[in-house]
Amino acid sequence: MSERPADRWLSIGLSVATHLAIAGALIWGYWNYQHPAPKPQQLALEATVVDASSLPPGTLPTSSPASPPQVTAPEPLPEPEPPVPQPPAAQAEQLKAQAAQREQQEQQREAQRAKQAEARARAQSQAEAKPPSRAQAKLAAQAQLKADAKATAAEKAKAEQAQKDKAAREQAAAGAKAAADRKTHEEADRRAREEAERQAREQAEADRQKAQRESDLRARLAAEEHLQAAQASGLLAQYQAQIRARIERAWIRPATAKPGLSCEVRITQVPGGEVVGVKVGTCNGDDSVRQSIETAAYRASPLPLPADPALFDRNLVVTFKPQD
Repeated sequence: MSERPADRWLSIGLSVATHLAIAGALIWGYWNYQHPAPKPQQLALEATVVDASSLPPGTLPTSSPASPPQVTAPEPLPEPEPPVPQPPAAQAEQLKAQAAQREQQEQQREAQRAKQAEARARAQSQAEAKPPSRAQAKLAAQAQLKADAKATAAEKAKAEQAQKDKAAREQAAAGAKAAADRKTHEEADRRAREEAERQAREQAEADRQKAQRESDLRARLAAEEHLQAAQASGLLAQYQAQIRARIERAWIRPATAKPGLSCEVRITQVPGGEVVGVKVGTCNGDDSVRQSIETAAYRASPLPLPADPALFDRNLVVTFKPQD
């Protein structure tokens, strides 16, 4: 809950009144302490007590206003006696009284400081209310001009520093952009070189394969021409006849072989004429005949080599047709 201005001023007024009352009480006590009231003087009188009933009528004096007592000078105070040792309770009371006295002195000093502060504030307010002299106005104007000049210089320095910072940021941004562009260009150049190298390798490989195909084609054509020439010369028929003769010499005729036997034999050989595979195809003999022909082909290894190396073929097809 917010405090209202009226409550605030009321609190301030009560606080000030309390402090003033305390200060007044302290000053009054201090004054009474420094100026004690004089003790009434006791006079020594000699009198005889007389009973009023024994006196004749008219003897008693009539009442008259009492005269004021005479005030005499105060007697000097006696010298303080030396302190007498006191019991602990008395010492405690004395310490309490001393503490109260110190507190009272401190309150007096606080009241005096409050008065001094109030006097200074009043003097300051009077000085502020007093219109400045011409010299003071001139000094104030000069101080204001210096302050304005200093503020202007500070603003200028701040603007220059901001301009320098902006230029530095722009330069850093330009440098970063240039570095990024340079990196992008280098990456593009690298990719272009890699693409060119890849295309060159592919083109070289394509050229090599093309040259190899052309070379193989020329070699096959040449081999076919040579083979055709060898076949035309009868060397192929002579080579096949030598192979059939070698197999027939190695063949052991089984009992189930009939006259007019004719079987197609597929032979696989390696360079040198060694037989590595035999398979009997179309044949008019039974299984024992077919097995005897396969055994004879393996026994005939190594097969004779052709007179012309161009006639050598790894896969031979020979018609086994022994004479009856």
